[in-house]
Order: sequence, then structure tokens, then C-alpha cells
Amino acid sequence: MFSIEKSNIISELQSLSNVADKKQTLPVLSNVLIRCNSDKVQLKSTDLEVELEVTLTSPTITKPAEITIPAKKISDIVKELPEGPLSFELSDDATKMVVKSSSGKYNLSTIPAADFPDFDIEASENFYEVKSEGLLSLIGKTSFAMANQDWRHYLNGCYIEKSLNALKMVATDAHRLAIYQLVIEGEGEFKGIIPRKTVIEIMRILPKNETIKFYLNTSNIVFMSKNFTFKSKLIDGNYPNYNQVVPSGDGIEIRANRKELLDSLSRVSVLSNDKFKGVKLTANSNYLDVTAHNPEQESAEEKLELKSSVSGFDVAFNVNYLREILSTIEDEDISIVSYGPDKSAAILSSDQNQTLVLMPLLL
Repeated sequence: MFSIEKSNIISELQSLSNVADKKQTLPVLSNVLIRCNSDKVQLKSTDLEVELEVTLTSPTITKPAEITIPAKKISDIVKELPEGPLSFELSDDATKMVVKSSSGKYNLSTIPAADFPDFDIEASENFYEVKSEGLLSLIGKTSFAMANQDWRHYLNGCYIEKSLNALKMVATDAHRLAIYQLVIEGEGEFKGIIPRKTVIEIMRILPKNETIKFYLNTSNIVFMSKNFTFKSKLIDGNYPNYNQVVPSGDGIEIRANRKELLDSLSRVSVLSNDKFKGVKLTANSNYLDVTAHNPEQESAEEKLELKSSVSGFDVAFNVNYLREILSTIEDEDISIVSYGPDKSAAILSSDQNQTLVLMPLLL
């Protein structure tokens, strides 16, 4: 079939293994399809909700063939093998794939390629282009706020929306909200909810400094680069009106050094309530008191210098949520605007494309 340097297949196998079905609902879904043509080698895996196809870089092809082998096993094996060339050869009866390295050989069971399912979607010739760095920013600055196994299934992913020349991504779990937008060329409007698994996997496989093509139809989204095609079903549902959650009007604003605040939050969180993870922020003139308590009557308090004198700021947050939000900001200083102890607060940065909202806790 083919041989290849370990460095040119290891990350691809790990990505394919992540996509392959873990539930073993159908044995072939736990496998990766290897399609070796005369001019290229393509690998593919799917769980019927998402599908990843990659084209390998610089393989040496010895014989065209196609077969499927266990995705996790081949990924784990190649990960442990020494650097250098690897060969993939099919046994004469096609029941075993023989993988050889400088240190040994491995025989893996196979399932015929004919059993591998097609991921049938409606193709489109109308696609949009975005730089991979832009797409990484779009996902990285929002996906932390996705819900995880929420009964409101439409929250278990990121909402993507294009209107005019803006591409916007939104994520919320009803406790925090993150919005980020990019300028994008191309006519037309669309919207859809990308599943959590798709969001996580596309973040892992996105290359640096490449143009990514993508398109949406009524039920799928497809991402394409020169070496991979990633297809995913969209979540069927209506995303909530997130604009209603973004606070406006007059609030009380504190401005502090982002790293100093993060460090203080990390320290006091040790003594916060394990269930609620609450931390209280209280402004007292030019200082911010950061405090936490737990049911064992233990407490922690830190004092942080503010950039200006403030009074009346008194609000509590889930410390983990606040730390995650602050970690998406790159500024030296940040602002938190409170609109009351029971109303959503805004976390502000210098990036006008970023909107961050956090609901307070009632301690």
C-alpha cells in the first residue's frame, strides 16, 4: 500500500481517532478508512454526525487498495513508535493490516472498505473563505461558554451567523455569554448551530496560515483546506435571542490589571464553596476586595488596587466562569461593569469585536 514518515501521519491519526465513534454502535464506525490511490492516500473517519477526511503529505505509494482498521488502536500504536518511516501493507487475504517500523511490526484486524458508510450531504458550489487564524479566534473566544450535555440541546454548541459582511459566533450555557465577530467577504446570509464535538475537533485540526473554505446548507456545515475536509451535521433547533442578555445602560465599572485579578481569583478560589464556586468582588475606594467562603467556616480575602476610585460595586460570580472569561482577553487591563447584584455583568476589553457577559451569583 504505502509508507510514510511518522511525523506526516501521527497528528492526522489522532484527529481521525477523536472523530471515530466511541460507542461501538456499528463496528466499522470505530475504524478509519484508508483509501490508497495511485497518486494520493486519503484517510477518513465518522460517527455519522461528523466526518473527517485527510490527505496525507508525501506518502510513497506501492500498491492501490482500500480497507478500514481500528482508529484508536492505530493512533495509539503510531504514537508510541520511534520517529522515522512506517509502512502499511495489506495481507494477501486482506484480513490484516501489517504496520512496520524500525522497531517491529503490528498486525491489525480489518473490515472491508465497502462496509464504511457514506456521509451523504448536499454539496454546494457557493462557499466562503476565512483565514485559519480568524476562525481560530472566532471559536477560541466563544467556545468556552458552550453548554455541555444540557437538556436544552441547542445550547450544546456554537451558533454561527452571517449578515452583511460580519461573521459572528455565539456561545452560552445560560450562565455566561460570549460573542465574537469577523469581517468576511461574500454575499448572502446564513445561520446554524454547530455541535460541541465539531467545535472542539475543528479547533484541533485547523492549520496555521491557511485559507479555509466553508459552506452551510439547511442541516450541515463543511470546512475545507488543502489537506482536509471536515463535515458536520448542524443541531436542529432555534438559538435563543442572545442580544436580550447583553446588558446596557448605566452600570458601575471597575478597572483592574487582568493578571493581578486572575492571580487573586486563583488564590481565593481554594477556599470557595466546592458546589457554587462563589467569589465576591467589592470595590472600596481605590481597592477591590476579593473574598471567598465555604461551609467549613473557612475564608479567603485578597486586596487588589484599582485603576480609579469606585464605590457601590458589590457582586459575586462563579470564580471558574470569571477566570475563563478573563483568560480569553489579551489586554493588560480589563473592566467589569455591574448593573446590580442580580443582573448580568459585562466584561470589557479593547477588542470591539468581543462581547462577554456573566451572570452573578446570589450568595
